[in-house]
Amino acid sequence: MVGSHTSRERERERERERERERERVSLVIATYNQPDYLQIVLESVLDQTTLPGEVVIGDDGSGNDTIELVRRYKKNFPVPLTHVWQPNEGFRAGMVRNNAVSVSTGNYLIFLDGDCYLNKYFIEDHVSFAELNRYVVGTRVNIKPRRKNYILRTGNRNVNFFSCGTTKKFHAIRSKILASFRHEGGIMGANMACWRDDFERINGFNERFSGYSGEDGDFTRRLENAGIKRKKMVHLGIAYHFDHPPSKRNAWYDGSDSMILAKKIAMEEPFVANIGYNRAVSEGVKILD
Repeated sequence: MVGSHTSRERERERERERERERERVSLVIATYNQPDYLQIVLESVLDQTTLPGEVVIGDDGSGNDTIELVRRYKKNFPVPLTHVWQPNEGFRAGMVRNNAVSVSTGNYLIFLDGDCYLNKYFIEDHVSFAELNRYVVGTRVNIKPRRKNYILRTGNRNVNFFSCGTTKKFHAIRSKILASFRHEGGIMGANMACWRDDFERINGFNERFSGYSGEDGDFTRRLENAGIKRKKMVHLGIAYHFDHPPSKRNAWYDGSDSMILAKKIAMEEPFVANIGYNRAVSEGVKILD
C-alpha cells in the first residue's frame, strides 16, 4: 500500500510539473492574409499532446477574413488566444513578432510562421528540448502545391516520410534517438524558440529589417554574441510548411540590398537592437477583440 501511495504521489507531481511546463510556453504565430493556412495551423494546435500556455497571433496587416477567423476560434479555444494586429506597410516580420511577445506572458517563446502547421507532439517536443543558455532552431517538412491543395480541401493534415507531395522527408521522422545525435544546420525562423529573458536581453528582433529578409539571422547572431548557443532540433518539434516560390527580397548574394543592410547592422548593433522589443513595450500594440 505504501509503495502504491508513493507511486501515485510521484505521478501527481509529474502531472503538476507538466502543467507548469505547459503554462510557461507562449506560441507566437506570425501571419499575413493567409486565413486558410492559419485555420490549419490553429487546428493543429488543438491536436497537441501538450497545449501551450497561450497562443499569440502577430498579424502584419491581414484583412477581415483573418480577423473573423481568429474571432471564431477565440470563442472555444482551450488556452488564451490573442490577436495582435499592425497596419500593412510592407514586410515587417520582426516588428510583428516583437508586438506579439510584448503581450505574451510565458517565459519560453516558440516562434512559428503562419504558413506552417504542427506535428501533434510539437509543443511537447519543444518543452522537452528546452535548455538554459540555449536557443532552439527546428526544421520543417515542405508541402508541395498538390499536397497543399489536398490538405486545404479535406483538412487531412497527416504527413509522414512516405507521403507524396512533400520534400525534406527526412525531417518528417520523429525519433528521440535520432534527435539525440549532434545536428548542424542553418537558421529556421519559422520554427524557433528561446527563453524570454534572452529575448529581452538582446531587445528582440531588429526592426531596421522592415521590408527585407535577414531578421532571423540577425536575431540569432545577437543571441550568440550574448553567449546563448544554438541547439539544433531534428526529428522532434516537426513543422510542416506550405511551400512557395522564394521572394525576391530573399536574394542573399554579395551586393544585394539585404546583404548590405545585414552587414551594416551587424557592425553597428552587435549585441542589442536599437529599435526592437523596446518599441513595442513603450508604444503599445493593437489587440483585436
